[in-house]
Amino acid sequence: MSLEPDAPGAIDSRLARLDWLRSAERRAAISRVASVIAHLIGTPLNVIAGRAALIRANPSAESVNENARRIEEQVDRLAQRIRKLIEYLTSPEPETEPTPVTALVEEALALYEPIARQRGVTLRALPGAPTGAVEGNSAMVILTSLFSLASRHAPKAEIVELSFTMAQDHQLVFELTIPGFTVPSVPIDRLDPPENDDQASAEPLQVLSVCYAIARRSGGKLEVVARDAAPTVIRFECAYTP
Repeated sequence: MSLEPDAPGAIDSRLARLDWLRSAERRAAISRVASVIAHLIGTPLNVIAGRAALIRANPSAESVNENARRIEEQVDRLAQRIRKLIEYLTSPEPETEPTPVTALVEEALALYEPIARQRGVTLRALPGAPTGAVEGNSAMVILTSLFSLASRHAPKAEIVELSFTMAQDHQLVFELTIPGFTVPSVPIDRLDPPENDDQASAEPLQVLSVCYAIARRSGGKLEVVARDAAPTVIRFECAYTP
């Protein structure tokens, strides 16, 4: 059986489909964790609320002591279960893999230029990438996640640009300029729900929060810079070896 070559645009469509599946997988994982947490804390919190109500209803010393003891038991139980969940969900640190910046950017663009093009967005890197190296695993996850975010949320016919600057202490800054991107209304350093139950900003906030955590874990940082009447800039700073 022979395989027919892909029709023009078929590979781009498949890459876009894989990117959509990547996003769906992330949403499913977050939903599953949220479900586990809800189940984990639901019963203890109900018991605590009930016992607190009993204290208000009967403030005698004997009642207060017994209900306080039950509240303390539930708090201890809840703390233990949460610690076990955190230990279970915390993955080991990946091995470091120094990667030349130029090779990293070329690979990320090769993966996401077709996806952005499929969605009517132009994705490009400006000249000036340094010749040194960064930690490739974490940087690739962050860079491709940001490219995915940009290709999904930049308006059609817009250009998303990646540029490079050097910061102090041998840090390299990737700056991704995304026209038309709406900045989440809450800080990205914690995964608080969006204000006013704004579900449209839920996915960008999730992506940026995860990227922020990865950057911090590898000794870098990530921030979103929004200026009036100017495109949003996402700055990813990481350790750089000349």
